[in-house]
Amino acid sequence: MKKNILSLAVHLHLHYLDMWHEIKGFLGNMRDYPYDLFVTMTLENLGVIEDIRSFCPGAKIWIVENRGYDVGPFIDFLHKIDLDNYDLVMKIHTKNTAKGLNTHINKYIFTRKLWFETLINALVGSYRQFSLNISKFKNISKLGMIGSKYLITSDSKYSAMVKDDVERILSEWGYKNEVIKFVAGTMFICRSKLLKPFKEHYRLTDFEITKSDVKDGTLSHVLERMFGVVVVAKGYEIAGFDRKHLCMWYAVWQNIKRFVYQHKITKKNNELIKIFKLPIYHRKRLS
Repeated sequence: MKKNILSLAVHLHLHYLDMWHEIKGFLGNMRDYPYDLFVTMTLENLGVIEDIRSFCPGAKIWIVENRGYDVGPFIDFLHKIDLDNYDLVMKIHTKNTAKGLNTHINKYIFTRKLWFETLINALVGSYRQFSLNISKFKNISKLGMIGSKYLITSDSKYSAMVKDDVERILSEWGYKNEVIKFVAGTMFICRSKLLKPFKEHYRLTDFEITKSDVKDGTLSHVLERMFGVVVVAKGYEIAGFDRKHLCMWYAVWQNIKRFVYQHKITKKNNELIKIFKLPIYHRKRLS
């Protein structure tokens, strides 16, 4: 390996197989940078497997139970490697990009597709972006994790459901209570040594079978926060160096539209219309 090259292991959880070609394009942005690729899949597809091996002949591929969304398979991956052999670990995964409810994170509104694109563009959206990320790890000794700066959050409302579990685990692991700061969506590049506690304490079988209708409160969601919390607890920083791509301007536009006009059904089954946040129509819907 070339001098001063940081060794890198890439874990891809490929649950949505039809996204492989899109993911392959992003991995291509790493060009000739040396890395080891590890791919987990919940369904076997020989055509996809052959294409992965054609793209990266040395890729390690295995089928896992559909447990713990993308986090369970990541823990399984950690058990397949020697973390001491790598300086960095990149965690990426496919995401359901079908139209559905938007997610409000920080000051942005994300569609499912935009959420995925923002997460992965921050890591390998271009050769320049990837190279910038690697250079930051070389030059900033206390940089522990990189994710999208638009999706790094420490707002307590995004961790309310799992706060007690996070604090319990922190205590069990011997860390003091920390602000819960994490990458919402769990795609990041991290110094490998910071992931050792997760390998020591968890296995894939600790995770529940994935249920698509459950959006928060599971062990996976707890560890999503813990990845960031441990980085901070060990004295490292979480940062993002991605630019405001066109997709982020779209998120701003979504926020503006939401301010100007809202039409929604409330939890109490009321139809509500707001203009400039002022309610102008409110009516109980018929069952």
